[in-house]
Amino acid sequence: MPDIRFADSGRFPNDTIDGETVLIDAEKGHLFLFTGIGPQIWQRLGSGISPEALVDEIASRYGESAAAPTRTFLASLEAAEMLRRDAPSDQSPAPDVSWPAAFVAPALEQYDQIADIISMDPIHEVDSSKGWPRRDAEKR
Repeated sequence: MPDIRFADSGRFPNDTIDGETVLIDAEKGHLFLFTGIGPQIWQRLGSGISPEALVDEIASRYGESAAAPTRTFLASLEAAEMLRRDAPSDQSPAPDVSWPAAFVAPALEQYDQIADIISMDPIHEVDSSKGWPRRDAEKR
């Protein structure tokens, strides 16, 4: 039996905006951001898939070089306790995933101090090349 995992969307409510998925850990209060093909991986995990089947799917779509960063991303989801082995009771069929034409490595960013996020001025501190408000290094 394959090692199937499900995205824990109950503990990690999320929304995808402009190609980035924002999640909040309802138990610990951390904020997470998925970039690259991270949002698509999260969608696929919503339907329950073995990690290796997902890696194979991505490698067949983007080439074998996409396998290692995908495995690293899946390991980071596991470490953050974002995956569960049992199907959620409120699981609905996952929508079709809209994969981008080119592979962009999935990335997970974690913000432990939500107060820091809230105190940022999202109107003036948005870097259009990164899409998410980021504090300048000198303001840290």
